[in-house]
This record gives sequence, C-alpha cells and structure tokens, in this order.
Amino acid sequence: MLRRTPSENVDGIKVCGRAEFRQCTREAIVLLRPLGAFELIRGHLAGIRQGKRSGVNAWARDPIFTVGTPTWSHSALWYAGAIAHDAFHAKLYRDAKVHDPANEPSAETWSGKAAERSCLAFQREVLLALGADKRIIAYVEEHARNPTYQGRNRGWGSWLDYRKRWW
Repeated sequence: MLRRTPSENVDGIKVCGRAEFRQCTREAIVLLRPLGAFELIRGHLAGIRQGKRSGVNAWARDPIFTVGTPTWSHSALWYAGAIAHDAFHAKLYRDAKVHDPANEPSAETWSGKAAERSCLAFQREVLLALGADKRIIAYVEEHARNPTYQGRNRGWGSWLDYRKRWW
C-alpha cells in the first residue's frame, strides 16, 4: 500500500488516503457491514486506497481497490456499490486461480464482458439491498447491457485504457 499515506483498519480492510477519503470509505463500509454480501467483499479486498482512477489489482495476493475522486466523493451508497463491484472482480480472479492454480487465469475470467456483467449484477444486488433508488439501479442495468466502457483487458492496451478512466 502507500507507505507515507495515513491509513486505518475498517472492519478488516486497510484504508489508505487523506482524512476525507478515509471518512467517505468508512461511511461506505458501514453501509455494507450489515449485508450478507459483506463477508464476500471483505474476503476479497485487503485494502482500499485513494488514487487518480478506480480499479482493482485482482491478481495480487492481497487485492487493493484503488478509488478515484469521482467514485469516493459521490454518495456513500454509490461508493459502497463500487466497493462491492471491484471486490467481485477479485473474487472472479481468485475463483479462476483456485480452479487452475498452476496457470494464470485468462483476463476474460475476471475482466471480460461476461465478468463485468457479473460484477454489475453483484453491484446491483448490493445497491438494491441498500435501498438505492430506481435511477441508480437503471444506471447499473444500462451498463450491464453493453459493458464495453472499461476498455481492453489484455496487454498495453489494457493499461492505456485504465489510464483514460475518469472515475
């Protein structure tokens, strides 16, 4: 994680970033805490850190969700849904790795179109459990219809697409 950035442990998840970021992250985690889905989330994210753009290093031994300002500074409810979404990417990666430990999973198993639809479905489920309004649910459902906005998921193209993210 970040060495000189202030951090704290929130329900077993290490949170690194400025005070405002840590506060928003605590609020999102507090929303998630009572849900049955929280154990899955906590089991697949070792940490959450403040960054320029959002994404999870699902392949890491201890996956970290890096979160851009537009995501963490939105509502606590939206941020909670984003945490759930990226935790599910890490779950998909880990599931694929457990299935075939000798080989690196194909990027499609955890970051392709089908994987993105699964993450959006989990995010939708969490948002519904949190009482999200119809507008937020419709937004997630719209992205699930054609989840190509995340860009490529292999090679340099993947890194370049990640660098273009505004969220």
